[in-house]
Amino acid sequence: MQYSAHGLAEGVRTELEASYVKHGCGPEFWTTYQRVLDRLVPQGTSRTRVTNELALIIEQLGIVRRAQMVPPRSPGRPRAR
Repeated sequence: MQYSAHGLAEGVRTELEASYVKHGCGPEFWTTYQRVLDRLVPQGTSRTRVTNELALIIEQLGIVRRAQMVPPRSPGRPRAR
């Protein structure tokens, strides 16, 4: 699913919500989450900001009670692999 810049957040929210309604909080929902993340941020680039934004969407939808935020990478700290 492709989104215009204007409809990105709403499109992501709709896609995640539809997956949750269909699959609950099971593996298929989290596969959808991972596909959305892969589309939004290519592998090998920093995903912290987008990952946290997706976590907030999931929290707002009530899928999780409290989303875990990824802390920003400290300067000089090696990237986790």
